[in-house]
Amino acid sequence: MNVTINTNSVDTNHAERDKHLRSAEFLNVAKFPQATFTSTSVKKEGDELDITGNLTLNGVTKPVTLEAKLMGQGDDPWGGKRAGFEAEGKIKLKDFNITTDLGPASQEVELIISVEGVQQK
Repeated sequence: MNVTINTNSVDTNHAERDKHLRSAEFLNVAKFPQATFTSTSVKKEGDELDITGNLTLNGVTKPVTLEAKLMGQGDDPWGGKRAGFEAEGKIKLKDFNITTDLGPASQEVELIISVEGVQQK
């Protein structure tokens, strides 16, 4: 699985906070317009998947494991098959050279990736 995220798309439902998160103090979207996650292994654990891969954020690549679950699957109106997944994990900002200190609650953040996959023919 390869996921590319436009860092400028951060949305916390607060315009001024989003502007600050896009700045060089955090995501530095001018220098690093994209973050990527590339899976290296997938393990099935009951109804969930543990997806391990490399997350590149703020120019730094680190291994991360995400817990994913199937949100739904089925046929689409164009004759294809689709499946939706949601993956969650936690990262430490300092691991990605984001060192602005906003207190203990900001040192580790939750990463949520929602993906819709289309079966290739």
